[in-house]
Amino acid sequence: PVSKPAGPAARPAAPPAAGRPVAVSTFPGPRAAEAAHTTPPPPSAIPPGLRPSARTPPPTAAGLQVERPASVRTAAPPGVPTVAPVAARTGGPAAAPPGPAVTRPPPPVPDSAMPGRAGTAGAPAGAAARPAPPAASRFGLAVIAGTSRGQRYKLPVTGCVVGRQRGAILFPDDVFVSPLHATFLVKEGALFVRDESSASGVFVAVAGTEALTPRTLFSAGQRLFRFTGRLESPPPVAGRPFIYGAPVPLGQAVYGVEEVLVGGRAGRAVVTAAPLLTIGQAHCDLSFPGDEGLAGRHCELSPTPTGALLRDLSGGLGTYVRLASGVERPLRPGDRVRLGQHVLQVETLG
Repeated sequence: PVSKPAGPAARPAAPPAAGRPVAVSTFPGPRAAEAAHTTPPPPSAIPPGLRPSARTPPPTAAGLQVERPASVRTAAPPGVPTVAPVAARTGGPAAAPPGPAVTRPPPPVPDSAMPGRAGTAGAPAGAAARPAPPAASRFGLAVIAGTSRGQRYKLPVTGCVVGRQRGAILFPDDVFVSPLHATFLVKEGALFVRDESSASGVFVAVAGTEALTPRTLFSAGQRLFRFTGRLESPPPVAGRPFIYGAPVPLGQAVYGVEEVLVGGRAGRAVVTAAPLLTIGQAHCDLSFPGDEGLAGRHCELSPTPTGALLRDLSGGLGTYVRLASGVERPLRPGDRVRLGQHVLQVETLG
């Protein structure tokens, strides 16, 4: 068989001429270059439902703000010739191409700002937690007499202690106040006062009338008195003679009141069978004309089967009864408490 003549032999590829570009399959075409610098469409070309709001934050990468390197240049608008870098024109090393977007890491968060977890404390290990300050109650105390007159105190819900050396309220210059004198307590929304076995006692103002038992102490002005109670005749003793004295009125109770001087000594005393025993500045059973803290008729006592009934007639000056040690006395707004030479008045805070 006759063989067909072979086609023309492949011509060797001629080397490219100097200064002419070489076709490379991976070189980006004009469309790729245009896509890299595509100008965003104007807002009028975007449908109304897809227009971004003015309050829309800038785009972020993974929820973090994106910071572009300083070397990135913005694309020139179409038709404006671009200027090559200076290094390329002078023959020096070309500028490095712009790198990818740099993501700024979030700032560190201190441990104290992290929410507490179960079984862990927000404070560093070994540091003791500070106790929270006690919350205030709705009660307050105002000093209306004494060297600290004009002072006001807000009582906490845990109560407070008053004394000359110990407590939240101190009267260091009052010699009649014990180092630990009294305690004010707040229980179930009510205020109480308790005498802590003080030497001079805690006195509360009488609101109208007050029942007295024998040996009870009460104060009027700067005077201190003791109600002695009913005086009974001693029963006769077989084989012994009767002790001579004035006869006891039949059907009448004999009782008495004695003055207590500084240091606990007994002063003047009055024993009577009358239905009333009066104390004041003048024309009373016990009169003290020079005591400006007393009203003309300051208070009166009337006997009862168990003691006596004390009635305040001072018109606001006050008649005070001493509390038994350890007894908690309820207080109301406006009540006055006497500790030594100081008088405190209960107030209600807003």
